[in-house]
Formats: sequence, structure tokens, C-alpha cells
Amino acid sequence: MQGIRLSSIQRSTCRDTEMKPLEIAAIRDVLPGVFASLVSPELRHALQRLPTSFLTLGAYREGRPVGLAIAERREGTETAGLLALTVAEPERRHGLGRMLLEEIEAVLLQTGIRVIGAEFLGGTEPGTPEAAFLRACGFNEPRPGIHIWGGSTGLHPELPWVHKLRLPDTFDVAPFTTLTRQEYEEIQRGEGVWYPPDFSPFADEELIDKERSLILRADGEVVGWMILEPFDARTMLFKTMFVRRRHQRMGRGIALAAEMGRRLVRDSAFSEWLLFVEARNEDMVRFLHRRVSRPGVQKEVLWRTVKRI
Repeated sequence: MQGIRLSSIQRSTCRDTEMKPLEIAAIRDVLPGVFASLVSPELRHALQRLPTSFLTLGAYREGRPVGLAIAERREGTETAGLLALTVAEPERRHGLGRMLLEEIEAVLLQTGIRVIGAEFLGGTEPGTPEAAFLRACGFNEPRPGIHIWGGSTGLHPELPWVHKLRLPDTFDVAPFTTLTRQEYEEIQRGEGVWYPPDFSPFADEELIDKERSLILRADGEVVGWMILEPFDARTMLFKTMFVRRRHQRMGRGIALAAEMGRRLVRDSAFSEWLLFVEARNEDMVRFLHRRVSRPGVQKEVLWRTVKRI
């Protein structure tokens, strides 16, 4: 942040002349605890110490935190992601959110950033207050980024394919912990060669459940995986599924998912499940719309949009 100047703001955010002056200041190193209520649970773990790539602005009125904006600069690019833009309830609808956004864009411009992206969670249609706010601030029309399904493991009678689809006897399913060192290294070398980096089974490896995650082998060769990660105390996230191309056309990936579903139904440690699928994985999105979207299954979309600043 050295050499970056914030605008000097000492003004009201609305026409109420009795409202006290507002100050916006950069926050470095550690986010003060007084901002905890303005940070989403997903971000709290990352804010114990602010990464150097984060630009964080706090809004204060009489020393009291009333707003927070966080952006992450992406190294080697001219882009940044808007991670948080939050205003305390009594301060909303007075222009503070727009003011914080304008300030963080101005500072990003000073560091060479030219494009800022934003994402938000909503329903299957983008007609939400978040979408309206971002469009009003110059962002493009939001587009689906990730489709999210979730529900109770008790819904399994509504998903009969989970019990019907089986892998042939030539396939073996075993826990992630059975990977040999040789297999581990072969999979690492295969990243970007026979599977896309986004489908790596080793992403955030320290967070995954290695006992419940599955490795798929055919004739002794690793040909796929289903990676699980605890989302909370009662919810398991189906994080990553991949099957080598020669097995995809025969539906082995869906059969692997069914095997995992059967195991989760029997697992008393978790009563809920979540499933994330990138919108660009159109075949899987269509399959899930047909086979998973049922009454009782919640469906949400992570919407994405960008703006040139």
C-alpha cells in the first residue's frame, strides 16, 4: 500500500445533516475484530492476517465501523476480485456501498488494475438486489459461474439412480489413502496433460477427507477420483469428480458418484450434502438438472460479473 493515496473523505453519506462525518481508511496486516460482523463466514479464516494481495478499506463513523470493502489483486494480471462489500444495516440505502466501491476502484487503478470482477450467491434467476446494485455501478449483466445443489442424505429415495448405477467388476473403488507414492506422482505429472488443473484431486489437500474420498482404478490403473471435503459439522461437500476420457462415455463418472452417494447415506456422521459444478461443465449441469433437481433439493447459483474501471 505504500505510495497509494486514499481520497480524503469527511462527508455525510446521505442528506440527513445530523449524520456524523464518515471516514474511509485502508486496513493493513490484520482486520480489527470490530469488523467481524461485516465479514462473511467464508472469509473469516483468511482475515486473521491480511494477505499482501488484499486491498481492504474500512468505513467509520465516529470511530464505529459501518462498512467494509475487500478486493484481491491477481498477481501478474490487470484484474482484481471484489471479495466483500458490506454495509451495516442502519447505514444502508444512503450510498455508502457505492462510495466504498468507488474508493476501492480508485486505489486499484493506482496499482495498474483495469478490470474488477464480482460474484454473489442467488437463485436461478439474477433478479436480486446484489445484481441490481452491481449493474447500477457499471458491472456487466451477471452470468452463472457455479451451480450449487444441496440437500439431506435422507432424500435418497427421490434419487433412484444412486442405488441402480453400479461400476463393472473390472473397476475398484478405494479410499484416497490407498494411493501409492508412485500413483500420487503419476497423477501430479498428469495435471494439464490427461486431466484439467481444475480437476486436480490435490487442490487444498489439507482440507479434504482422505478416508471418505475415493480413488477409481481400472485393471490396477488410477482412472478417476471423487474428492470430498467437510463443509461444516454435518455437511459433506462433493468437491471434485473426474474420470479419464475413455471411461466418460460409458457413464463411469456417474456410477462413481452413485457409489459415493450410497456410502454417504450409510455414514451417520453427515446428514447433509452439497455439490458444486462449474457452469462451463454443461454436460454435468444438464445431467444434474435432470437427475438431481427434485423437491427438497435446494438449488442456488453463484453469479459472476466484471467491470472495466
